Amino acid sequence: MKHIILFTYILIFSTGFAALVALIILDIRKKGMFVHRMIVVQALFIANLALVAVYYYLDQVVGLVSVEGSSLEQGMGAFGALLNIALYFSILGVLSSKEFALVKKYLLSVARLLNVCSIILLTVNLFFHVFGNGINSLVWSVILYLLIALTIGFFGLILLLADSYQTSQSLKTLVRGIGWCSVAFVPLGLGEFVLNRFTANMYHPLSLEYLYYLGCNGVMIVASLQSLAKRASAETAFGILNEEVAAKFSLTGREKEMANKIAQGKSNKEIAFDLGISEATVRTHIYNLYQKVGAQSRIELLNLLHD
Repeated sequence: MKHIILFTYILIFSTGFAALVALIILDIRKKGMFVHRMIVVQALFIANLALVAVYYYLDQVVGLVSVEGSSLEQGMGAFGALLNIALYFSILGVLSSKEFALVKKYLLSVARLLNVCSIILLTVNLFFHVFGNGINSLVWSVILYLLIALTIGFFGLILLLADSYQTSQSLKTLVRGIGWCSVAFVPLGLGEFVLNRFTANMYHPLSLEYLYYLGCNGVMIVASLQSLAKRASAETAFGILNEEVAAKFSLTGREKEMANKIAQGKSNKEIAFDLGISEATVRTHIYNLYQKVGAQSRIELLNLLHD
């Protein structure tokens, strides 16, 4: 059983790293504040998971943490609590992303307040863990579990409300997917509390909450793949630019590339990524393209080039 649990941790850990790489790719492609800050959240999730895996290995496989209340156990417990506090600070940062600017302010305020309350209770928990014998009260455990479940659940609600304001399909997938996973965290977290408090959980330290983590990892990977995919539908009805039309407007090779990328429905950021140039250079080429063709928008440009 010990080695099965450790192997499961390795699987979860590997999907976490894959999701982290996926977020980095998505950040390069889209350059949004939300994605950028989610990278920090994901890195903290991985660090937390790694700490639990190391503790389990040292305790159950190697046998180094054999005495309850040992300095190693207290040290790793304190470090884990610090990682949890940092995680909720990072979620607080995510809620300040410009992608949530159109969500009703009072809902954002409630979400931030719940995060702050979670940080305060986790800090109190850490204080008693380091300077006392911890807090073993059932009431305290219930309050802590409920608050954390509400914090993650409300975070999910904010994401679902912000979904309709995203302009990219990959960002929609990311925001909506993490939103639903976060809402699902509420029953998972409460179920985990019941298992740990009232039953002999033979799979400890594996947690029902890791299903939430796995779900988020899957969403991040799918969103990244969407951003990289060259969809057949993206070729649109405009197709490839005719050489005669290009010669008519005296378009350069780079300007023809720009026209074809625009016809595929790609944003300036995506064009820059595909061609290995800066967004500023893309804007310059598109401006020159507009001037030569006599267009003032992308749709007008495409209509003139493919008329």
